[in-house]
Amino acid sequence: MRNSFSIGEISELLGIPKSTLRYWESEGLIEMQRDDLNNYRKYYPSSIFTISDLAHFRCLRMSLQDMKSLPHLSPKELANSLLALDENLDNKLKELYTAKDYINNKMNHMKEYQRLSENQYKQENPDYNNIYLFSIDDTEAWSIYIKDQYQSILLFNAEKDSIETGLAVPTAKNQTKLWEKDNQSVYLSFVLKVAYSNPSFDDFKPHIDYLNQGGYKVSNIFARYLFSACDDRYYDYYKAFAEVSQ
Repeated sequence: MRNSFSIGEISELLGIPKSTLRYWESEGLIEMQRDDLNNYRKYYPSSIFTISDLAHFRCLRMSLQDMKSLPHLSPKELANSLLALDENLDNKLKELYTAKDYINNKMNHMKEYQRLSENQYKQENPDYNNIYLFSIDDTEAWSIYIKDQYQSILLFNAEKDSIETGLAVPTAKNQTKLWEKDNQSVYLSFVLKVAYSNPSFDDFKPHIDYLNQGGYKVSNIFARYLFSACDDRYYDYYKAFAEVSQ
């Protein structure tokens, strides 16, 4: 068996970057000796096993601080440390699966945008029954918006030329309703594009004019947020419905 190895040899042998080996040394995880002739690091066989153990626990996603305590843990303490690590990983897995669900939802919103773009002003019922007031100082409303922006809805009242922001779900009992679906009404779906975080009457007017020319009278337009993207500048894209009569 060889007596010593260089840092480059250890790096290649164990597949660990030299920068990581130097960092572990600086943090006191590895005690190194230096060659008397050139002051280069010398790794002995016992060091290789120490480094491989550290690499093993890094594969378990153990923190650097916890790895420092490993030589001082009793069997019971090591078991407790691993249980805590397992619980922490379970929590991280939940977060990752939740993030994956959010990504899939966002991708579905992109597909919905494509579908609407190819089928503008088709009769379609909204996939929600109410729009509730979104109060800017409502912590729960912001929590819902951050987790699922699809719950955010713009409501444009054509008679009042007013724009309000709402949610498809309530955040409290007896929350103010801005709109309620009327099963007797006709709804036409289309893509609404507005200036990023700054909707105005000018964003709705082309759609109202088009529908008026087609013989429709527009009472409300409500638009559910899909995503934001660039088209010469940054815009918000919505799945919109015009509530119309003839």
